[in-house]
Amino acid sequence: MRTEQAAPALGIVGCLAVVAALAFPFALFPGWGSELAQYYTSGPIGVGAVLAFALVGVVVFLAGVRGRTDPTTAAGIALPLGVVAVLVALSWALAAPLDPLFGFPASWITELRWVVVAAATLVAAGAALYAWSVLD
Repeated sequence: MRTEQAAPALGIVGCLAVVAALAFPFALFPGWGSELAQYYTSGPIGVGAVLAFALVGVVVFLAGVRGRTDPTTAAGIALPLGVVAVLVALSWALAAPLDPLFGFPASWITELRWVVVAAATLVAAGAALYAWSVLD
């Protein structure tokens, strides 16, 4: 598979991983919505921006791959989108307090922040590879 095809696929997988990681606790523990909302909105910006970037990222990657947008333009949009998503995810992961999670029925929720950062990093890596492949 060529890098020009594999890179956006990696970016899309990263975007979907961000969405899945953020939705999973709500699906698993629907009664803890207010606690999860407090957790997700903590920090300087909150993680909602990462979710928005991931949803937009899917559209950008698909538009470039399917020819709806020039691949160079799509890569030029996807790269800063991915980098900002990683920076926002990191700021949330480092600043979000664990206080709202006391009493949460699963201890893995404290590690969810790093899963989101890793998934956002996949988006940025896919975008970087995509930009590199279309500009090569």
